[in-house]
Amino acid sequence: MSNRILNGSLYVAILVILNCCAVRAADALHYELHFERPSTHLMDVTIHAADLKGPSAEFAMPDWAPGSYYLQNYSANIQGFHATNSDGKPLAWRKTDSQTWRVELGGASAVTISYQVFGDTLRNNQAQYNERHVFIGGPSVWMYLVGGKERPVDLSIAVPEGWKVATGMERTSDHTFRSTNFDWFADAPLEISDFAEKDFQVLGTTYHVIVHDVVGQKDFGKFADDMQKFVATIVPMFSSVTGAEQPAPFKDYWFLFHIWPNTGGGLEHLNSTQINFTTDWDMQSPVPGYGTQYSLKLFVTSHEFFHAWNVKRLRPRPLGPFDYSQMVHTPSLWISEGFTSYYGALALERAGLVTPQQYLDGIGNMITNFEQSPGRRERTIEDTSWDTWFNGDVVSQANNLKNTNYSYYDGGQIMGHILDFAIRKGTNNQKSLDDWMRLMYSRYALPKPGFQPDDAIKAASEVAGTDLSSVFQKYISGKEPIPYEEYFAYAGISVEKKLDSEKAWLGVSQSKSDDGHTKISNVIPGSSADKAGLDRDDIVIGIDGRSVDEDAFSGAILEHKPGDTLQMTVIRLGRVKEIPVTLAPSPYPTYTLKPMENPTEEQQAIYNSWMGIK
Repeated sequence: MSNRILNGSLYVAILVILNCCAVRAADALHYELHFERPSTHLMDVTIHAADLKGPSAEFAMPDWAPGSYYLQNYSANIQGFHATNSDGKPLAWRKTDSQTWRVELGGASAVTISYQVFGDTLRNNQAQYNERHVFIGGPSVWMYLVGGKERPVDLSIAVPEGWKVATGMERTSDHTFRSTNFDWFADAPLEISDFAEKDFQVLGTTYHVIVHDVVGQKDFGKFADDMQKFVATIVPMFSSVTGAEQPAPFKDYWFLFHIWPNTGGGLEHLNSTQINFTTDWDMQSPVPGYGTQYSLKLFVTSHEFFHAWNVKRLRPRPLGPFDYSQMVHTPSLWISEGFTSYYGALALERAGLVTPQQYLDGIGNMITNFEQSPGRRERTIEDTSWDTWFNGDVVSQANNLKNTNYSYYDGGQIMGHILDFAIRKGTNNQKSLDDWMRLMYSRYALPKPGFQPDDAIKAASEVAGTDLSSVFQKYISGKEPIPYEEYFAYAGISVEKKLDSEKAWLGVSQSKSDDGHTKISNVIPGSSADKAGLDRDDIVIGIDGRSVDEDAFSGAILEHKPGDTLQMTVIRLGRVKEIPVTLAPSPYPTYTLKPMENPTEEQQAIYNSWMGIK
């Protein structure tokens, strides 16, 4: 090849590269964010989109947010929509459904749309703007270009004076940011305020602890130190399969905490998480199953952090690329959420933040509650994953889900133990569920398309060196009783089931009515309450001729023994009724987990390696 041909080829190649770069730059969508007065809770969004083709372009609001599996109707908070071409001339538009705006381009190849978003709640993946701060859960604020979610996104923010921005998005300046595509853009929440921050590093990654606290503004230094301990426990688990310079698949990670009244919950993201707490860091009041408020905060944070691997990168195939316009079903959320809870809790024990017995006490409490769920007779663990959309705002009418559904978080966390112990037993403690996670991650994590249910079964059997499909078929796809005693014994843990035949059981859940009495919120099928004819929304005003308020209700029941008949006075549909109720003992046992006094060498070895005891 001559120099002339070589130089000519090089010139052509350079032109191709430059043209590709120009197209990519032009393809980027440019978002702007401004704010009205805080008391209006209105945010102004502008989107500039170029390189459009065809007679029209459609912009849509997501109808749900990844990680929150219920329809949220974000478009209800949109107002003031309008569209113009590059000359500022208004373009006609109309809505084609509840969440989509179609703009008639009239020959234009570029369009600017603008709209306002009302945001005044800190619920998961919502938005809030007031005089104290701005929080943005992406799907609640950002429209997307239909057919253009793969385009890069640039964002500029008119940050109020004295405030700063915390987000997992790539920062191009103090007030400008970039995301690879809309999925990344929508996945990166933003906190804009005068927040406090503490940072720490683990294995080459910087972790930013962002706190916006309007309750007590207490020091969160100890909490950040404890976070570093469980982060250092979790990150090495995937280090052999991430293939990055640092073991974590990100150089920076952002914990966005809010201490805010009457809120709660957390939501995972690719390199960040939003977590809301009602109480401040020093709260130590007891919480059943978690020990204290403080340890519950640690668990929630650990859980959301583990999601950076499990579900955000290793995810069921139907979950991505995201279709924000409709429900997306998968039977595998028991893995995505339940295994995340499994490792979120276990990481606290392995990091020394809870004792082994405190951990076992929490699992015993969870199994007890899980086995008391009436829905265990109706749905499998896989069914609860598939039907998760019933648990949100999509169903507002009265329903019977309290008696037909239950938590795939708990079901998955319990099955994490069962599968972990089965793998350890089958391999003489040479393999564990950790190896299953790594194998699944190496095969199906992003940018790969994700896993199907059979992939999980095959990987578990491969790691265990024996066919584990029957475990999945019996206890996950099926409704057979889980043999806790057998599997926990592999790790030298005894499971005690105790029925309290002396304790009276009514079989209801309740709340406090407006006038302070007990309001029946659910009646468990087959219970004493069910057989007597008690009904939801009955308001109990008396027992055996004595007036009782909600505070005294449970105590009044416990004064009796199984077999006793008591006379309940209730108000139903405005009428007073007398209902005799014959109490029975609870059919549900209490589960207690403890290490065996004389475990075998194999049992002790499994226990020690599982608990991280050296």
